[in-house]
Amino acid sequence: MNKIQYCLAILMAVSVQACTQRAWYEGVKQSHRNECNKAPPSEREECLRTMDNDSYDEYQRKKQEETKKDN
Repeated sequence: MNKIQYCLAILMAVSVQACTQRAWYEGVKQSHRNECNKAPPSEREECLRTMDNDSYDEYQRKKQEETKKDN
């Protein structure tokens, strides 16, 4: 395998991992939203309000900031 193919393979592996993490994050948010929608109307709004509404990019940024603080 030449250098270019090797670099492309690594780039693709990193891209797939990022997509998988994003899909996981969005799936967890959707599951929480679904659980909130099953709640009685009196509890639904509070449940949705407590949900993390950050985008995946914002979540990643906050996660990196926390990691820097811990080090």
